[in-house]
Amino acid sequence: MSKSWEASKGVSLPDGKPAVGPYVGRIIEALSELIIPDGGRLPISVSESTSYEFLAKYLRDQYPGSRLGLKALLVVFDLAPLLFIGRFSRFVNLPPQGKELYLEDWCSSRIYYRRMVVVLLKTIIGMGYYNDPQVLEAIGFKLPCREGAAK
Repeated sequence: MSKSWEASKGVSLPDGKPAVGPYVGRIIEALSELIIPDGGRLPISVSESTSYEFLAKYLRDQYPGSRLGLKALLVVFDLAPLLFIGRFSRFVNLPPQGKELYLEDWCSSRIYYRRMVVVLLKTIIGMGYYNDPQVLEAIGFKLPCREGAAK
């Protein structure tokens, strides 16, 4: 069953607003699918994992300033193709080759902070993907205990 960022709709902030709205959700989805493409060595795609729910919970659990900062990084990343690769488009609307070119431009930038934004986003997306029990099982990781068993 394929999921999208909408799988995270049940995760709310303390004030009842969703932790991930449609705009940021589409960015996370497009970036996740680019960083962890289908057809890799693992049989579970990012859209079949619990990655989006994990990312929503991760954002929910951040301090408000950190949450705002992470969302701002995602928005800047989405809106900057014109500045960096000369395409008048949002990242989420680029064709697959354009997305790859854009991400590679960020990864190989001479500007340290641009490279570190990509490292941060890849880390957070990877955390969400590799947190899924199906993915852990596919890589051969078996948890020695059940969650909550130590209580």
